[in-house]
Amino acid sequence: MKSWMMTVAVSVFCAATAFGQVTVSMVDLVRFHPSRERDRKLMKDTEKEYQSKIDKQRDRFEELRTAYERAVREARNPALAEKARQEAEAAALKQRDALAEADRELREVIRKYQDELQNLDTRLLRQVTREIRDKIGKYAKAKGYTTVLDSTTIPYADPSLDVTDDILRALGVDPKVRAEALAKEKAESDKEEAKKE
Repeated sequence: MKSWMMTVAVSVFCAATAFGQVTVSMVDLVRFHPSRERDRKLMKDTEKEYQSKIDKQRDRFEELRTAYERAVREARNPALAEKARQEAEAAALKQRDALAEADRELREVIRKYQDELQNLDTRLLRQVTREIRDKIGKYAKAKGYTTVLDSTTIPYADPSLDVTDDILRALGVDPKVRAEALAKEKAESDKEEAKKE
């Protein structure tokens, strides 16, 4: 009985692949790519470095804000003579201008570093997807497939057509890593669903 079922399963797979089409999960291939952990570390380290620079800029801004508030209090001191009050107001205006400039610079630095982080992430992702596409192409040619579809972007694909594990092996990744991660996620999802009920 089992051998009959195995024969049917193989026949279905062969019929589907006779058209030369198989599927992969690009999301999983990227997620479990061997360099993604290194890339994540690089992103975290770069973000930490940028955050340190932003924090220094923010500290400078806070110092200027404190100086401005002090200058405003001084200008509002009722004990000041008219000339001293005018000088204090002029000093407060200078502090306000310096504060406005520091605010502009801080916003510019934050935007610049956010853009740089986004560009770094994009470059790293492109490298990974380029390598994955290369492995998929070589795999498809070796196996005689004409089309490899991304199962995460199509409404349905027969799971028997999925060759993600084969591509992971070609990338040097043990497919058990993916299976364990997916099983853990499913267990957590089931647990969350059970809590809702």
